[in-house]
Amino acid sequence: MKRGKKRRFSLRKFVEIYLTYYPFRLWLLWVRHLRLESLDFYGEKFGAIALHILRAPRRIALNNLHLALGREKSDEEIERICRESFKNIGKDMMETSRSLDYMKGPFKTLVRFEGKEYLDEALKQGKGVIALSAHLGNFSLMCTRLIDEGYPLSVVVRESKNPKIVKFMTSLRDSIGMESILAKPRMTCVSRCLNALKGNRILFAQIDLHARESEVWVDFFGCLVPTYKGPVVFSLRTGAPIVPMFIIRDSHNFHHIFIHPPFKLDVSGDMGKDITTNIAKLTKIIEAAIREYPEQWWWALRRFKGARDIQTGESLFPKRS
Repeated sequence: MKRGKKRRFSLRKFVEIYLTYYPFRLWLLWVRHLRLESLDFYGEKFGAIALHILRAPRRIALNNLHLALGREKSDEEIERICRESFKNIGKDMMETSRSLDYMKGPFKTLVRFEGKEYLDEALKQGKGVIALSAHLGNFSLMCTRLIDEGYPLSVVVRESKNPKIVKFMTSLRDSIGMESILAKPRMTCVSRCLNALKGNRILFAQIDLHARESEVWVDFFGCLVPTYKGPVVFSLRTGAPIVPMFIIRDSHNFHHIFIHPPFKLDVSGDMGKDITTNIAKLTKIIEAAIREYPEQWWWALRRFKGARDIQTGESLFPKRS
């Protein structure tokens, strides 16, 4: 019987891991010594600096904005949205580094709920709940507050390239009772998601990321983009209701979690058609939230990678020969 090949030690990879991990831990240590009232100030400054020095993310954000909103926003308005998006991401990162403090005393009032009754009623069915969300606002803080309210939460996360950071973040989420489900390997992820729903937990899923071409292609800001079908597949398979929820920052840096009524699935009996129809409708719910608060979405995500023209189906980013 052949043994699996041993991984060769890579000095370069080893150095890269620790050159990222230790600055990450120093960042957390520094942030934890700041006053909570100053996090937004520093976060906004870091976001503004990142906008200027991170050329690739800035280019992606501007390209995405022109593609999604170029027909209805001026160049000046698109520049402003991009600038505010980076500032808000900076704030999100600072607050996330201190998210445990938002579970204590008066700081709990900085994150408020609206529509919590919809989530409670959905959980009473005993089939679990699929919380559909997006990279809009400080979604990490929303997860922390859900845990603080006593909700059993499982989060599907993409694995970082740095195993040390993955291990640290997983242990941090475990310490507050938040289950981490890595997106890969895929079959393991699917199995753990189904187990979470079987245990009447909330499965937190964001479908506004670039997906493989084998996923469902739906309209997003007038473009065809591949979109994860997991939430609808899980709901059709288990009967778990899909509850859209988003978190929004107001002008005073208070956060509001908006929980929508459970999404009503269209079921015709044609599985393929039902998946596409419902994912398209859920994507429009996400798009509507982004349109209302465009400055709070992460425009630097590669969401439009591989996007196609909605009329012709041709790629909007043809490959160079």
